[in-house]
Amino acid sequence: MARNVLTGEVKYFVANRVPGERGTTLRWLLRVAFGRWTVESCFREAKGELGMDHYQVRGWRCLRRHFFVTQLSHLFCARMRQEYDDPAGEQPDRLTVQQVRSAMNTWLSSVDLKPAARHERYEQELEKQHYYQRRNQQAHKSHVKTRITRLRELGIDVDQIKSCITERQDDEIRCFPSNIYSHE
Repeated sequence: MARNVLTGEVKYFVANRVPGERGTTLRWLLRVAFGRWTVESCFREAKGELGMDHYQVRGWRCLRRHFFVTQLSHLFCARMRQEYDDPAGEQPDRLTVQQVRSAMNTWLSSVDLKPAARHERYEQELEKQHYYQRRNQQAHKSHVKTRITRLRELGIDVDQIKSCITERQDDEIRCFPSNIYSHE
């Protein structure tokens, strides 16, 4: 059972494992319960960014082809993101599939242009992406600050909150105060 300390919402979970049994911890069970399945985020990106929901076909074979092409596009964007993303570098934030798709659209639409015009389009796209990365990073900082302030106003010590969500940084798992559910 978990209760949201801000809204009072209660969530119940059923598991076939017990904390302490075969290395199972309560933290692990909560992470599984609140975690978003990888396949769900894959479908969300494929629908929102790559057009998986824009099909007009009548048969199973056509639907399957459309699904394969969409997933191939998703794989391509993910590979480009891995290759060109520099999380420890100068970039304010990591690349998203949407940014990779936008860059590919810019590249495809400017292939036939003269080199000077092509370079100008590339620079405009790069400037736009840097702008959105900086803006999103600032918005994230602001939301975290607001959430921490609200929790402190409720008398909750944010340094004592154990998050079930983790971030990987330099092969080290770091926890952060984002989980507003307390387990009971």
